[in-house]
Amino acid sequence: MNHLLIGKKLFDRTMAVVQKSMDIRASRHKILSSNIANTETPGYVSKDLPFEKIFERTLETPVIPAKRTHPSHFPSMQEETRDFSAEAEEEPGQGGVNIDQQMAKLAENNLMFQAGVQVLIKKFEALKATISETR
Repeated sequence: MNHLLIGKKLFDRTMAVVQKSMDIRASRHKILSSNIANTETPGYVSKDLPFEKIFERTLETPVIPAKRTHPSHFPSMQEETRDFSAEAEEEPGQGGVNIDQQMAKLAENNLMFQAGVQVLIKKFEALKATISETR
């Protein structure tokens, strides 16, 4: 069986989608944490990352399996994690930082990140069970 086909079956689109989601959530965490850290900074305008808009845009980008033939052709797996912090937008109508609102957003973002982690755990458990049963 072709190795590319095996990899595609094991690490399907679900893994790519969850990875993209978690990358965006990690970037959003940085932005929300920065807002909280600057609660008492005069003139600071809170920012947020429009998760849905960025996530939809990243899903439009096709996941193309490619073979790396030279070290400078494609980034390594460690370099693939993308930081979306540059795409943060100022929150309209915000005069300063509302700490309660930012803490609630941070808690929600953390829960959604943990949900992504749980999806990956279940996916790997299914792979492990499949491998164990075929032995």
